[in-house]
Amino acid sequence: MSERSRVDIDRLNLRLPAGYEARAEAIARRVGRELAGLSVAGDLHLASLEVPRVRLAGGETDAVIARRIARAVRGRITEAADGGVHER
Repeated sequence: MSERSRVDIDRLNLRLPAGYEARAEAIARRVGRELAGLSVAGDLHLASLEVPRVRLAGGETDAVIARRIARAVRGRITEAADGGVHER
């Protein structure tokens, strides 16, 4: 049975399209909540992690956008923990 380690994210830098400026803080907070409780097997330290672009559709709520971004981040962290992502 492998030991799980908590994931700490020191800084989250989101680049959102024009027009999302007023929503950026709320979306970032929601992304943080979506990632709360994320854990990985073993120890992992990444200085940075780049996530592929997440396409946004007009009319999506902050919650939907945050879930999609968090899913992409979670996927990349999981890949990194499995040895498939290299630091930049």
